Amino acid sequence: MQNGTDFKKRFDQIFDSKSINQISTSRIEQWSDVGWRGIMLDNGVLWIDTDGRIIAFNYQSPFEAHQKQKIILNEKKNLFSTLRQYKLPVYKFSTQNYLIRIDQLKNGKYRYASWKLGKKESTKPDLVLTNGEISMDGSGGNHTITFKKGEFNYIIYRKIIGEKASPEINLTVEQNNKLILQQNGKMIQ
Repeated sequence: MQNGTDFKKRFDQIFDSKSINQISTSRIEQWSDVGWRGIMLDNGVLWIDTDGRIIAFNYQSPFEAHQKQKIILNEKKNLFSTLRQYKLPVYKFSTQNYLIRIDQLKNGKYRYASWKLGKKESTKPDLVLTNGEISMDGSGGNHTITFKKGEFNYIIYRKIIGEKASPEINLTVEQNNKLILQQNGKMIQ
């Protein structure tokens, strides 16, 4: 959602009777002030700011879960055949030269697939790496996913909280721990 109009339009899809009941019947003891982060209900199900505006709602209604599954199934149809097996799509972004897709596999590890910019995801990827591992950077959500292939490290840095001017995602490639490529990315989804 990008604005109040979107919020009103999708309210019934996001807030089902279960979540509305959880919020409307909550007791003061269920709410916690977490300083600059805001005020949370039930260990983070709902976050609001000091003015009562919703910051985050960490709940997925059955409608949203169904919609998500439909989107994932449709997306899989447009992927190169060997990439269709995954648990969750994580990131899709473009850099100056590449289209990059990160998926979480059923074993909990991550997969990296990349194409030269201009190629479609339905074509064979130029590079596929597996066994990526995530590493959280503090408690704000920033993290890296690292893929190793011989003497090369492919590192995806995802910025959740930080300077507005800094890139939301970044690709770094190291050879023998020396930087050989660094490109900022733009999220596609």
